[in-house]
Amino acid sequence: MDRETMTTEENYAFDLTGYLHVPGVLTRPEIARLNDAIDRAGSLEGMLGWEGDLREPFRDLLIHPQLVWYLNQIVGYGFRLDRAPEILCDETRDTSAPLAGGNEPRDPALAYYHQNDRRFCEGVRVIWALSDAKASDGGFVFVPCTHKSNVETPEDILTGEDDRDYIFQPELKAGDLLIVGLSVVQGMRPWQGEGLQRLLSYEYVGRGVIRSAGPAPE
Repeated sequence: MDRETMTTEENYAFDLTGYLHVPGVLTRPEIARLNDAIDRAGSLEGMLGWEGDLREPFRDLLIHPQLVWYLNQIVGYGFRLDRAPEILCDETRDTSAPLAGGNEPRDPALAYYHQNDRRFCEGVRVIWALSDAKASDGGFVFVPCTHKSNVETPEDILTGEDDRDYIFQPELKAGDLLIVGLSVVQGMRPWQGEGLQRLLSYEYVGRGVIRSAGPAPE
């Protein structure tokens, strides 16, 4: 990146809505390499444990300069991977489950607030679009502006019974980067689009945050 900090517009957008959409981060060869590895492995998760050249493109994303730059800005220096990469789709997620998140300012593992020109964002979901996703396709959805809500989300919104005015499904092009605060109300809806659903998700948290339990000791 050729600038030291996020623009005023980017800071305002993330503080207001809880997400940031950065288009065209991955090149066509990078997208093709990632998709080819998934096809060859025949799996939708566990990428960092795959053998040889299959895992390398997913490890490369951990140090992608544009992602690292944004994570340093949003989560802070010393961020760490908290949840291994996986494809968000009907096969890996329960699309009938209620959305999760929101009403979290008091949860130290998810807290978000911006005060005295300093941002505290304890965790984000990073989504790399490896294929196009239209706004009507279903899949990953969220409720913008809920990352710092002090009001409990109504049950009918979480379950999808009433999502017409609240639920947002971003329109993504292959190569786009989407960064969503973990305290944002988010989840999955059944896939309605044509072709494969390829949204690659990583989760990152701030230094010292205790969120996922991790693997049990052997």
